[in-house]
Amino acid sequence: MPKMESIRNPLVWICLVLGLGWACTEEDPVPRPYGYSKAVLPQRNRVVWDSSVFPARFEFNSVAVPRLLSSDLGINKEGNRPMQAGTLWMNLDYAGLRAQVHLSYHPLNRVYFGNGQKVGVADALAVLMAETQRMTFKHTLKASGIEEALVKYPEHRVFGMLYTVRGNAASQTQFYVTDSIRHYLRGSLYFGATPNADSLQPYSEYILEDVKHLLSTLTWAPQGDS
Repeated sequence: MPKMESIRNPLVWICLVLGLGWACTEEDPVPRPYGYSKAVLPQRNRVVWDSSVFPARFEFNSVAVPRLLSSDLGINKEGNRPMQAGTLWMNLDYAGLRAQVHLSYHPLNRVYFGNGQKVGVADALAVLMAETQRMTFKHTLKASGIEEALVKYPEHRVFGMLYTVRGNAASQTQFYVTDSIRHYLRGSLYFGATPNADSLQPYSEYILEDVKHLLSTLTWAPQGDS
């Protein structure tokens, strides 16, 4: 037990007051936000896709590698929905970003009912648009919002809709375009990673700009007119 004379010592009281004052000036610990490494995005170089095997011509980012898929994937026999014969599939593979833009081309004059009867062009267009909207809005469970933008390039007969999906959805970008007579092109962006809006945003915005440029330069190839 300290002696009474040491407690009465002014120097002891000064040290106590200074110590308490210093302790009170310390800031309370604050949790730091989770950080992500800075996104390093590749430099763009536009090249032209122009091939008779896929009846659409457009400019795309050479960072992406185009890969044609088996046309057998294009026959839709799910449930009682009309079958789609002649569908063509192609991916733009952003390997360095672990992302793919899936493209599917649907000739409007090759959609059939289950009994083999051909569906009229107007009905085929309605079926394909409804399917695209269904595939887009199924992401609403995870999305914080879906923005719609009209795609309209009458000089190329390209009309449609571009959807930007916000939040932790599996697909951040979806679109369709058509000339309303023969051609229908659908696209969707997917990443090979767990959806996280914060970490993927720089990459999804980068590819969204590529998609917008693709649509602005799109023309229908004559091979799809048959």
